[in-house]
Amino acid sequence: MKNKFYVHTHHIASHFTNALWPVGSVLLSMYYFYGTKSYEDASYYCFIFSTIGAPLALASGLADWRSRFQGRSTRIFNHKRFFGALFVILSTFIVMWRTTNGAVAAPDSETKYVYLASVYADLGFVVYLGHLGGKFI
Repeated sequence: MKNKFYVHTHHIASHFTNALWPVGSVLLSMYYFYGTKSYEDASYYCFIFSTIGAPLALASGLADWRSRFQGRSTRIFNHKRFFGALFVILSTFIVMWRTTNGAVAAPDSETKYVYLASVYADLGFVVYLGHLGGKFI
């Protein structure tokens, strides 16, 4: 029964994270395309909840890996650990940056391109992690 708990916890946490970050990225793009501030606000909230779910997804994935796969080291598992940690770190940075500087994504902000590059790099990480996870199903 314990193994099933870890499996389901990981699937729920990772789907939550893998869904919200892309939605937030699309909303941020819509903000630049349409100029409607509410899209940027909505993207920020998606990023917050995705970032909150990311450590749970990573921790439950590690527990699942240890219990279901006996902690075997393979390219897929190594990439999932590495890019999962990168996602947690970068998403935390992005959310903290936006929290402390509400204008970081503003169209006239000097740092908007760095912010956008960070968001889209994180999008790449989460898409890649989902792709790797899909190889087990």
